[in-house]
Amino acid sequence: MPRIQLERTDTVATLWLDHPDKRNALDGEAMRELGAALDEIGSDRRARVVVIRGRGPVFSSGIDHTLLAEVFGATAQAPFLHLHHQLQETFHRMSRLHQPVIVAVHGACIGMALELALAADIRIASEDCALGLPEIAFGLVPDVGGTTRLVRAVGEPRARELVLTGRVVKARTAERYGLVHEVAADLDAAIAKRVAQLVQHPAAALGLAKTLCQAAGEIDQTTSFRLEGIAQQALLAQPDLLQRFPTALAFIKAQVAAAE
Repeated sequence: MPRIQLERTDTVATLWLDHPDKRNALDGEAMRELGAALDEIGSDRRARVVVIRGRGPVFSSGIDHTLLAEVFGATAQAPFLHLHHQLQETFHRMSRLHQPVIVAVHGACIGMALELALAADIRIASEDCALGLPEIAFGLVPDVGGTTRLVRAVGEPRARELVLTGRVVKARTAERYGLVHEVAADLDAAIAKRVAQLVQHPAAALGLAKTLCQAAGEIDQTTSFRLEGIAQQALLAQPDLLQRFPTALAFIKAQVAAAE
């Protein structure tokens, strides 16, 4: 049975982790299916926003032990770093998507499942969700982007504390740390609200804004400033730019009035 299900509407592509009898644990087949689905979505201009969710009682319990065994067994033929790169590349594909990616987690989001979530642009958690990177208990480290993206999400001191202790936190604490952006009593409503916020903006601007924010955390300041100008130059050349001004001004007025 497929591990990943892809559902589409006019503007939204939703990826479901769909192996609830195994708590949506990420095995080799799930990772391959996820990578293929992300490639398919990336080439679809109709998909304006990507949502990733999990079926069943939890988002995902993390890596399936069969995948660990698969990687260990494959090291007899291929260097571990090559296999490791393939795992990281799946989540890199998500972060490289032009479309904004929302991950909505519930129940549990542990280990490699949290590494998956950290590769998204917006993370929403149910109030009951538990999140953490407890790999240290096995004598291992979060290595599928976990330490790198966690540091960028919560800062190095907090990331160090979470990784070294293996501590698992509930959603409200995760929100306070910056690990998730929103805690919601109703995930469906929270997702719908975020999707509506995103699809009202031009796709080209969303994609370049996402790229600029990612780059700013990885490159020197001078280069980042220059990239801002290059991106803006491309956006200023859009033929319908001036036509968007009335809508944009109305949006800003509404945002100011509703600001909390």
